[in-house]
Amino acid sequence: MKLDWKMYFTILGLTALVMVAYEFNAFTFWKDDSEVVRIENATQASYQETDVPEDQKEEILDGEFTVINKNGNMRSADVVKNQKQEETGITPATISIPAIDVEAAVESVGILDNGQMGVPEDPQKAGWFEPGTEPGSTGNSVIAGHVDSRTGPAVFYDLDQLEKGDEITVSDENGEEKTYVVEKLESYPMDDSPIETIFGSSDEKRLNLITCTGEFLSSIGGHADRLVVYSKLKEPTQKQEDIQPPSNVQIQGTMITWHAVREDYVAGYRVYRSQDGETFEKVASISKHERKSYTDSEASDYSYYVTTVNEEGTESMPSDPTGTK
Repeated sequence: MKLDWKMYFTILGLTALVMVAYEFNAFTFWKDDSEVVRIENATQASYQETDVPEDQKEEILDGEFTVINKNGNMRSADVVKNQKQEETGITPATISIPAIDVEAAVESVGILDNGQMGVPEDPQKAGWFEPGTEPGSTGNSVIAGHVDSRTGPAVFYDLDQLEKGDEITVSDENGEEKTYVVEKLESYPMDDSPIETIFGSSDEKRLNLITCTGEFLSSIGGHADRLVVYSKLKEPTQKQEDIQPPSNVQIQGTMITWHAVREDYVAGYRVYRSQDGETFEKVASISKHERKSYTDSEASDYSYYVTTVNEEGTESMPSDPTGTK
C-alpha cells in the first residue's frame, strides 16, 4: 500500500509538470534549417526593394502600394493603405505549397492593439495581411502562420525547408490562382526585423511568408527569431501575338523612325532591312530608353521593318514594312 501511494504521487507530479510545460509552450519542435540565412542587423542592411531615392518615392508610392513606417510599428494610424491596385489582385482563401505538403485555408487579418500583425487563432490556418497588397498586384503581399502550437506542428512548421525555385500558390474563393516562386529565406531577431522590406513598397509583385523560428524563449512566451520566405509572382510567358509591334515606321532621309510601344514589358526594338523586299536581316538593336530611330546613309536603297522585344526576349510580329523595295 505504501508503494502504491508513492506511485500515485509520482504520476500526479509528472502530470502536473507536463501541464505546466504546455501552458508555457515549452514543447517546441526542433529541426535544422535548410537554406535559411540569418541576418543579425536587419535594420542596418541594404535591400533592393526599399533602396529607392527619396525624389522617386512619391511617384512609386502614389496610392498604389502599402507603406509601413520605418520604426516597425504597424498601428492603423501609421499605415498608408492602398487607394487602388495597379492590377486587380485576389483575396486569398487558400494557400498551397507542394514542396512541404501545405494545403491550408487563409483568412484576413489586420493589426493588433500592440501594433503587430495578427495571426489566425487556428494554428492550421494562415493569415493574409488585409490592409496590405492583394496577391497578384504590385507590392508586397504578406501571409503569416504559426510554426507550432501546444498540440504539435502548425501550418508553417516546415516553412524553413523551402528552397529557391519552390512554388507557392494562393487562390481566391472562385478558384483564381496566383503562383509565386521562392527566391530566398532569411531569419531575423524578432525585435530587429526589416518591417519596411517585408511590408513596405515594391515595384515588383511579391509574396512574403512569415513564421516564427529559432529558440523558444519562455521569458517572452515565443521564439527568438522571425523567418521570412521571399517570393516573386510567376508571370505567364508572353506569346508573340500578344506583343505589340511598333507603329508609324517611316524613312525620313537617312533615318528610320517609329512610334514607341507604351507597355511595361518592352525591353527594346530590332531594326531589319532588305534590298529585295523579301529577305530581311537585322541591322540594329535599340534600347527602350533610346531615341526611336536608326540612321542609315543608304536608307533610300532599302525597305525596313521594326519589331518589339519583351524582357524575356520574345519578339513581336514585324511592323508594316516601309521603303522603296
